[in-house]
Amino acid sequence: MVKKIILFVLIYAALITIITLTVPQDSNTYLIVITVSGLLLGVLVMREVYKKYFTAFPKNQNIVYGSSNHESLNKISQRPFLFGLEKKIISEDDFYFDDQFFYAINKNNQAAKFSLTDITELGKTSYQINNSRIWQVKINNHGEELLFKFAHNYSVWNRNFLLFYDKLKEINPSAIRSEWNSWSM
Repeated sequence: MVKKIILFVLIYAALITIITLTVPQDSNTYLIVITVSGLLLGVLVMREVYKKYFTAFPKNQNIVYGSSNHESLNKISQRPFLFGLEKKIISEDDFYFDDQFFYAINKNNQAAKFSLTDITELGKTSYQINNSRIWQVKINNHGEELLFKFAHNYSVWNRNFLLFYDKLKEINPSAIRSEWNSWSM
C-alpha cells in the first residue's frame, strides 16, 4: 500500500512539474488541470487506504465445526465495539483453550478444535480497538494456514489470555511472535 501511494505521489509530482513548465500559468486551463490532478491523487490514495483497512476480514473456508460443550473451557477473546467496523478486523468466532487444544466457537455454538502444537504464530497486530490490542493466531490445519484475529479478554479479574500465552510458550515457544507485558497489551 505504501509503495503504491509513493508511486502515485511521484507521478503526481512529475505531472505537476510538466504542467507548470508547459501550460501558461495565467490561463484557466492551468487551474483546472492542477485541481483535477489533485483530486485524482486524493481519490487514488483514499482507494488504497480503503482497500487496506476497510475490506472484510477473510473468512477461513475449510474449517469443520462440530458440537462441543465449552462451559469447562477458558475463554480468551472478547468482542470490542467499534460501530460495526470491528467485524472487518476480527474473526467472528469466540476463542477458548484447555490444556491441549485451541477452540474456535462460532455463533451457532459449534466448535472447531485445534491442537496447541499446530499453532504456528501468536502475535500482536497493529490494530487496537478501545484500548484492546488485536492479536492473531495462525494455525497449520492439515497443510492449510488458518488465521484468526481477536481482542483478548485479559483483565485484573480474568487472566485466561495470559494462561493461554504461557501454555503456548511452554508447548511451542517458536510460535510466540510478540512478548507479553502489562503495559502494551
